Amino acid sequence: MKAKKVSVCLIALISVLAILVYPLLSNVRINDFSEKIVLGCGFAGEESLSLKQISKAAAENAGTTVSLEFKESFGESELFAELMEQRSSVPEGMEDAFILNLRNQRENFYKTQLKNFIDESGMSEMLFEKLYLTNSVKLRTEDMNEGEIADTINKLIRYDKVSAVSVENHIFEQSLNTESEIMPMSSFGSWEDETLGSMNARFVAENDFAYKGHGVNVGIIEPSAIDPNAFDGRNDLPDITINSDWQQGDEMSEHSRRVTRIIGNMAPKISLYTRKLGGNDYDLFNSIFKQLKTQVNVINCSFGFTQLIQDLPGTANDLVNYPEGKYCKYEGDVDTITKENLVVVVKSAGNNGDGITCFGNAANVITVGATDYEGNLASYSSKNTDKMAATKPTLVANGMPHIPKETIWFHDDGNMGTSFAAPFVTGTVAIMMNKKPTLKLYPEMVHSLLTANTSTANYTTVPENANGFLSGMLNVGKVLDNLDNTLMFSSHNKASGDFAGGMTAEPERDLPYNILRVSVFWYANSYSDDVKGFPIITNFEARVYI
Repeated sequence: MKAKKVSVCLIALISVLAILVYPLLSNVRINDFSEKIVLGCGFAGEESLSLKQISKAAAENAGTTVSLEFKESFGESELFAELMEQRSSVPEGMEDAFILNLRNQRENFYKTQLKNFIDESGMSEMLFEKLYLTNSVKLRTEDMNEGEIADTINKLIRYDKVSAVSVENHIFEQSLNTESEIMPMSSFGSWEDETLGSMNARFVAENDFAYKGHGVNVGIIEPSAIDPNAFDGRNDLPDITINSDWQQGDEMSEHSRRVTRIIGNMAPKISLYTRKLGGNDYDLFNSIFKQLKTQVNVINCSFGFTQLIQDLPGTANDLVNYPEGKYCKYEGDVDTITKENLVVVVKSAGNNGDGITCFGNAANVITVGATDYEGNLASYSSKNTDKMAATKPTLVANGMPHIPKETIWFHDDGNMGTSFAAPFVTGTVAIMMNKKPTLKLYPEMVHSLLTANTSTANYTTVPENANGFLSGMLNVGKVLDNLDNTLMFSSHNKASGDFAGGMTAEPERDLPYNILRVSVFWYANSYSDDVKGFPIITNFEARVYI
């Protein structure tokens, strides 16, 4: 009986201590508790929150997520550097095999990293989502209470291998369409003339055009998957191989169908992989994970996320895209994914007018704005006026296309937007990789070639068009003519790594001199708190002597 009484007393004492200690611990402000806890999107203006506030939000709000970030990443490892050096010696026809090996190495790196951490910390593996995409791992807080979340965060920040614990507070609302006036039939035009002609790509529709995307794997992430048996583009696009995660009972949206048809008509011999997008960040990265497992070379993302901030103590409930001066964590993750997997990601800029939709500000992503049927920047096409204003969108394309064999007017309400401009860039990337397969190994070159070879006829003044047009209008013919006008440079600087330069001369202008356009691109690393939330981009000085 005495033993039982002692046990009961010990249990009671432990319970009392837990009740007393947790409030003390959880009310400590972040700045006093640990600099490792980083407040991300959804905490605009908040310098610190208590651990109790954070754990309460994570336990009660679907939009509050907690992730740990390890100090080491695959993209900064010696193995990754060695693989990047090996790119130049990959035999022709072996590009996809090299990329598959690199992605397997990346997955093994992060599997080993998480396993070693779990073994050393003694924490349950059930606490972590296992995608092995980046050095950032999301906690599974859905089934945890407030005290368990606080205790877990407290443990995580004690480990030297953990560089940060990131907290985000927002829910995602998909943003696809834009309100616009129905256009008159006279502006409808045709695929070959009005649409392809606006981007110097009429030759793409010719039967004898040699580069139709053969050997290129294209991924599409859409709110709904494509039913490969019911897709009405099958009759006029018989050479496309469609691999989809569509399941019986799934709906196939008009948006998904049209995005697919644009890419398919641009490059009708690609292998196409469509994956369905869910309603949260985990579903987004799970979709990307599935795409990478299928060895895609380019992924089209014609969607946007509006971030609805939820009520928290000390925060405002407001509809925002980004806290000023913050680089969204999801953009940092996408930067890491593109760099470490040699994949080109094309993202629609959004239809908000101002403010690029998430994750379009990611430095390593090709972000596409839209023009109207006359080639002018569409009023709805999102652009930045503050953060990343000088870099986004990357370029623009026709946002009011006529798609072959459409049975309805396409220039009507909700059927135009950056969602339909982005697929033209994706299709162009597939054509580029078909013509020059080594570009699969050098996404840096793809960025440089696209931006160095745009059309700039609609520029009036540089400051005005820097926010909206940026590098200019997609010019497919010009890009293909200059595929060999690229150079790769290697840097031993950890922040920059390799970078590519694309260049083109423009003798067609009625000027007494020629213009040489040079575009330099290099991978940015994921966002760092040391640079106030922005990606690490190294300054450089470029000099061109003619």
